[in-house]
Amino acid sequence: MTRISPRALFALLALLIATPTLLTACDQATPSNDADTLLTDARIARQGGDIDTAIDLFEDALALDPTSAIVRVELSSAYFERADIDLFDLDRVALFLLEQQPGEAAPASPSAPNAVGATCTYATDPTATAFDPRAMDGYPELVADRATVQQVLALLSFIIPDELRALSLCSGIADGELIYEHESALASMRAFGLSDAQIASALAINAVARLLNAYFFLAEDIAPQTQWYRLADGDIGVCADDLDAIRAQSEDAINDLGEVLTSLDLRGRALGGGSTQTRDILDHAIEAYEAIADHLGPYCSTPQ
Repeated sequence: MTRISPRALFALLALLIATPTLLTACDQATPSNDADTLLTDARIARQGGDIDTAIDLFEDALALDPTSAIVRVELSSAYFERADIDLFDLDRVALFLLEQQPGEAAPASPSAPNAVGATCTYATDPTATAFDPRAMDGYPELVADRATVQQVLALLSFIIPDELRALSLCSGIADGELIYEHESALASMRAFGLSDAQIASALAINAVARLLNAYFFLAEDIAPQTQWYRLADGDIGVCADDLDAIRAQSEDAINDLGEVLTSLDLRGRALGGGSTQTRDILDHAIEAYEAIADHLGPYCSTPQ
């Protein structure tokens, strides 16, 4: 029979006592795969300029916690960062619609047909200028990221409250102010545990995504059926053989544009009023919305 010396027995007991501590230390050294840790790692990667790794980590975090509003907002932001899309693209699109561009100075020909062959009413207006919605500088690069815009909208749909989609075309704007349930909308977003800064980020991203989604529809999906004109009063004219059919097709796009306005407005409220630049972007968006909605939105029985 083997005999164990007192010294060896003491060493064995010490090892057994220490084993739980050693195992705990090993467990702590193992990288965690929980959503919070992945979120932290994603932020570090993004701050370090590795946007692809950041997106992979954000996506892993979302897979573990699909209801995390914070992950959804930051992943959406990262998608747009990789695509080089930001709030200034919204303003760029709005200003393109509102302002005559170089090379558009010549009035439309009185006999200019619309895209499907019929004579366009605005073609007889010597001050009207035909334009192509796809002629905006940088448009090919933007439309190439149409799938990214769809990804962002899908992510944010979980967070964006219904109140932002409820802007009335005919009575939702009064003296430049938007009429919607902004207090309820802000409370709904805060209920997700988002800070006001995170809410502002989500709303800016949503506004850009909604604007681009609507614009891509107008420029790509119905362009073959329409002819667009800039009018002397700053309005936009749209011609089509069956304008009522175009209006019906454009309903979702008009609602998207309305949500752009409420998102920008609520963003300003979340930030405590917002900057002058933010207000300018909202004003441009309102002008573009009204110009498009006048011709492609449903008919209103009362003035806006």
